[in-house]
Amino acid sequence: RLASKCAGATAEVTGITLSTKQAARATALAAAQNIPNAKFEVMDALAMEFDDDTFDMVWACESGEHMPDKKKYVEEMVRVLKPGGTLVIATWCQRHTPPALTKEEKSKLQFLYDEWAHPYFISIQDYCELAEGTGAMKNVDGDDWTKQTIVSWRHSIWAGVYDPLPVFTRPKIWYKTLRDIICLERMRRAFGEELMQYGMIR
Repeated sequence: RLASKCAGATAEVTGITLSTKQAARATALAAAQNIPNAKFEVMDALAMEFDDDTFDMVWACESGEHMPDKKKYVEEMVRVLKPGGTLVIATWCQRHTPPALTKEEKSKLQFLYDEWAHPYFISIQDYCELAEGTGAMKNVDGDDWTKQTIVSWRHSIWAGVYDPLPVFTRPKIWYKTLRDIICLERMRRAFGEELMQYGMIR
């Protein structure tokens, strides 16, 4: 909805996901909200089926942290972007090194990797360098939006507290829900300690 609104009613918006259920849900929501210019496809972001130079804008929202190959991820987005087009990446990042990560910092990151099955994080500067390394992007800017987004982590926890019905009606997910709450708080603290940063790259 946001992409369609920002791009305008005459633009064509295409979203991709690995999940057939997500694609079906997004398609249903677009129809319910009268957004005819948006479509959703099941596709691997590391091997997109689109031709080179397809899109005027490529917007990646909180997907980079899940990618096992960050370089290929960025290269694929740049490949399908038209020359002169706009690339925007919003993603969770770790702080840049050097200085090297301490043993404690590595332990905190490993907890987040293990709990939410993230392969690894990279820094905002790393993303900028990957984009510029394609040879097609110049003057790539990266910014830390932690201050603007950090409140959302505890909001997610309290949303569950104020609306516990999904948990109480599905008792088998209590344990998973508790683990998620702990992980949300651990992630929030990592952002607060500047171990993690919310990267906006353009």
